[in-house]
Amino acid sequence: MSATHIPTPGAGHLLLAGVMGAIAAAAAVWFPLPALALAFVGLLVAAFAGRSLVSLGRGAVVLAAAAALLGPNLAPPGFPWLFAFRIVIIALLLGLLAWLLMGRSVPLPRPVTAPAVLLALLVALAVASLAWADDPLAAVRWSSFLIMMGALALAIPVVARRPDGLRALVIALTVVFGAACAVAVAELGLGVRLPTRDTVGDAGRRFGAASFFGNPNNFATYLSLTLPFFLVAPVIWKDARRRLLAYAGTGTALLLLLFTGSKSNLIAVGLVLAAFVLIVGGDRRARARVVGAGVVAVIAVAVVVPSVQGSGVVPLPQQAVSKFDFGLLAQQIESGTGSGGTRNSLTSQGLGLVADSRGLGVGAGNAEGRIRAQDSQIRVTNLHNWWLEVLVDLGIAGLILFVALWLTLVRGGLRAWRRGAGPATRWLGLASALALIGFVAGALGPSSAIHYAPMWITLGAAMAAMTLNGREAGT
Repeated sequence: MSATHIPTPGAGHLLLAGVMGAIAAAAAVWFPLPALALAFVGLLVAAFAGRSLVSLGRGAVVLAAAAALLGPNLAPPGFPWLFAFRIVIIALLLGLLAWLLMGRSVPLPRPVTAPAVLLALLVALAVASLAWADDPLAAVRWSSFLIMMGALALAIPVVARRPDGLRALVIALTVVFGAACAVAVAELGLGVRLPTRDTVGDAGRRFGAASFFGNPNNFATYLSLTLPFFLVAPVIWKDARRRLLAYAGTGTALLLLLFTGSKSNLIAVGLVLAAFVLIVGGDRRARARVVGAGVVAVIAVAVVVPSVQGSGVVPLPQQAVSKFDFGLLAQQIESGTGSGGTRNSLTSQGLGLVADSRGLGVGAGNAEGRIRAQDSQIRVTNLHNWWLEVLVDLGIAGLILFVALWLTLVRGGLRAWRRGAGPATRWLGLASALALIGFVAGALGPSSAIHYAPMWITLGAAMAAMTLNGREAGT
């Protein structure tokens, strides 16, 4: 029997299917919408029963990556928690469990063993923190997100190690990028607002494009993480079609980022551009193209810097110029007002919680509740700093684990860029490494990154580069 095709069901399998069907029917009485959603997934599986299980799994991973970026925009009205990504990823995890129970295996590519171990240790620490978390339910929720998003990140290199899988992922994510930019343009030009746009207080009227991501800071981080994948492509490929797409993507990402007003991602783009020129200039195989890389970086700086000061070729509204004013940020921090004062206060409270816990952390997902307990009148409890969130929730040990994961992936991406034989390997390696370098500052954009899909997909892309490089090296 082929290991890649659906086996003929035996009596035990039919009995198990009958029991699961009865449970699903009973669940439909109390939870009709989730049951219908699972039934829909079952119908899709039945419809594609002629395909191999492995092929279905790859398709589900591609679908999950695209759906993760679209987030609650793919949720039915009135049920914002039941969006497509959660249905697909849970179905994928259940399918994986069934596959393992059938005696099959899904071996992880050997090059990603270290990242997988670090992710597993983060999950173990998050689950263990239930023992000291004040709010165990919040810890379970945060840990569940960590498991789901970590599974997505690990699934990407499994799919991308095959050329058709990598091609499907790139096409799907490029289509989502195009759709996200189109929505952002509609927001800016036509005043369109998606239902998922953050509408707390006056947020719904505030300046900036948010696209599928709820608020401008989240969208800006997505743009700064995506930018390197377009930026690097002309250094790798010479054909006009790819270069045209790459230049269009680079320009679009930079222009739309200006209309988000995100200072942290402006810094992230600066880190990306500086690292891009230094790394390409230091590689003998790409040294002939360092001039082109430098020209791109200079043009980007020449467009962005004057524009954020209100005198560039991109005419930004005064509200945008004010958001990019670092002098104003310093005044807000000093006076304790505005977003600068809020973020400074959140940072101080977070570090205070770490000190109070003696470096152990307050428990997975408990930072927001502990900050709210200190001040019941506070409106913003998200730390808006992923590095700080990991430290406050999981303590010093958790931050060490995530920094080790970040270093492992940056190093692996740069190694794939330097040693990779194939263009896709080198492209993924350098682009993912640059994206993670920029994320040092970009991590200060999203309110929380535990369920922030662009970060997890970028981690998966770095692991995919390591996988392709390992395959080419025979490991």
